[in-house]
Amino acid sequence: MINLPLNFSAPTGQVQNTYAAPTRTNSYLTPSQYEGMQLHTPSGYYYQGGKMYEPYKVGTKYIGGGLNVYNNNWNAGRAVPDIKEGSVQVGSQYFKPFTGSANGIINGDLSMVGMLGSQPAYQPQPMADLFPSLNANLFQSQPAGDMYGAGRFAGLLGSPIVTTNTQGK
Repeated sequence: MINLPLNFSAPTGQVQNTYAAPTRTNSYLTPSQYEGMQLHTPSGYYYQGGKMYEPYKVGTKYIGGGLNVYNNNWNAGRAVPDIKEGSVQVGSQYFKPFTGSANGIINGDLSMVGMLGSQPAYQPQPMADLFPSLNANLFQSQPAGDMYGAGRFAGLLGSPIVTTNTQGK
């Protein structure tokens, strides 16, 4: 057996803590078929870069059409894709920003309830009786008869003063 001296002095080197930073994950976000997008399963919308998106099919719109007043010719204009403002494209699919509310989404943002992941739901518990003897005296049965004014509280704490209305009985 080797006897090594024990060193009870404080460490002299720099201490570096290594721990994983807490992550906020939403258990409803799952990988999707679109690269860089996550599917929000309760709503069916997609999440990317802190924003919610919904898929849509790009239509066409015509611009520049109308009657040319200089040569009196009809100009049919040209068809261009009708891409919504703020849209992103992944492959051939376009996604427009979703700013409404849906299951797990409030005003276009993920609900914080969803961020809790699979945490158990909070179940409120009744508060324990902190002063059982005091509460027993406060809520004891009242003497018979009608009680009026401050005298109705006089008998609560064992006071000898008890006032009741016995007139008219």
